[in-house]
Amino acid sequence: MLRKRVRLKTEELRLVNEILKALTRYENLNLTFDKVLQIFYSFWSIEAGFIALKDAQNGKLKVHTAFGFLPTELERAIYSKGEGITGLTYQLGIPLYATEDELINKTGLLKRLQTKKLVFFTAPIKVGDRVIGVLGLFVDETEVPKEVEKVLETLSVIGSILGTFMELKAKNELPINLTEEFLKKLYLGGELEGEYLFAFPSRSFQNLLKLIDRVKNLSFPLLLFGETGVGKTVLAKFVHLLSDRKQKPFTVFDPRNFSKEEMGKKLQSAWENAKGGTLVVKSFHLLPLEDQRKLTELLKGETRIIVTTSLDPLALYREGKIVPELYKTIAVLQIRVPSLRERREDIIPLVNFIFNKYRNGWDLNTKLFPEVAKVFEENPPEDNLTGIERLLQRLLIVCGNKEAITLKDLELVVPELFRKGEPSRELNPSGDKKFTEQLEEEEKRRIIEALQQANYVKSRAAKLLGYTLRQLDYRLKKYGIEIRKRK
Repeated sequence: MLRKRVRLKTEELRLVNEILKALTRYENLNLTFDKVLQIFYSFWSIEAGFIALKDAQNGKLKVHTAFGFLPTELERAIYSKGEGITGLTYQLGIPLYATEDELINKTGLLKRLQTKKLVFFTAPIKVGDRVIGVLGLFVDETEVPKEVEKVLETLSVIGSILGTFMELKAKNELPINLTEEFLKKLYLGGELEGEYLFAFPSRSFQNLLKLIDRVKNLSFPLLLFGETGVGKTVLAKFVHLLSDRKQKPFTVFDPRNFSKEEMGKKLQSAWENAKGGTLVVKSFHLLPLEDQRKLTELLKGETRIIVTTSLDPLALYREGKIVPELYKTIAVLQIRVPSLRERREDIIPLVNFIFNKYRNGWDLNTKLFPEVAKVFEENPPEDNLTGIERLLQRLLIVCGNKEAITLKDLELVVPELFRKGEPSRELNPSGDKKFTEQLEEEEKRRIIEALQQANYVKSRAAKLLGYTLRQLDYRLKKYGIEIRKRK
């Protein structure tokens, strides 16, 4: 019994430690909470979870960040004090544990997941004695830790940590967080196509957003340049929606859609349609020189013009591909959008965001395991965000009916991601080793990592890998992997 209690204590400390690390990693609150829910999934294999916060206007609880829910289910996830187990936790300020029979199932989640028997854990998110939110976790009955009281005690500690974190964050708010409400709307299914662009935690992209926040209302034209697929057009719309022009038209003109003979008329028409709002001219360097001069004249009007290019604007100017009067005007305010290779810490949050966006939109229940997102981080596609979105769409189309998408699925459906990267991770023949031997070594390495992450609980490791328990046992024997005693 003593050994068991020590093991449980160690696992609880590991859980709390991982959450503390997550709280120091991101500036954006959505990303922080999303990571917290991912950690719970890694430790307890939760089927769904949410973090709901108090609405300052009506005092009700509204979901801020969620995992495993459909958008329609989240719309119903609003709780008053005393309403259901969530509302009771909000009212009493204590952690609670309930079986399915005790839940009101307001969201409809239980009906959708009726093939599984779930239990529900809640914990208040507190600042001192004041409850500001609730953490809720749905766990498969077969995965529930035996010492429920220990779990509730641990969740109570984590709720207090989250509350303290939010209070400290509020007192040390950074300028970019002035757009927090906007980001929140986007995260819960906002109006902006490509909204995941603003879910990035890296310092370089946060600095970019701070710069955007400073120039949003200037009358100067804005030049955005960066590699193909980094989201320049979406960033331009972000500028528009943050500016005083947000109630006016937003128009995008792409020279690639027209012949050289009609570009001038189409450009004039687009400018007239965007009157008083924002006109985005994509790949502006493709405009004939005479139309570039026309664009220079349009810059003097009341409409804000944002031009974009995937090439180096200074090099284009030196090569004579941009007329001097246009370049001198747009060069006053130019911003380079960094590629994903330069900010790899953005990739895993981006992959998870895009995956959940399409999974929920297509009404799929499949999961994406962390090792899949890791491959994108190590080998980002050349066309950046556009590439990741395209590859994840392909992955969901082919594997969306599976319970979980694993690394093997990624290897079969998106093999191009494995043709780059570090030599130690490549899955191509090299030296004297056969390709099948490399695959087996890679599989063995992944199994060992999953076991370590799951604290050598085989059922959890199997879920992380996308295997059944029998399939995992077979591979353990095949590779001679020893199951260590849990700490």
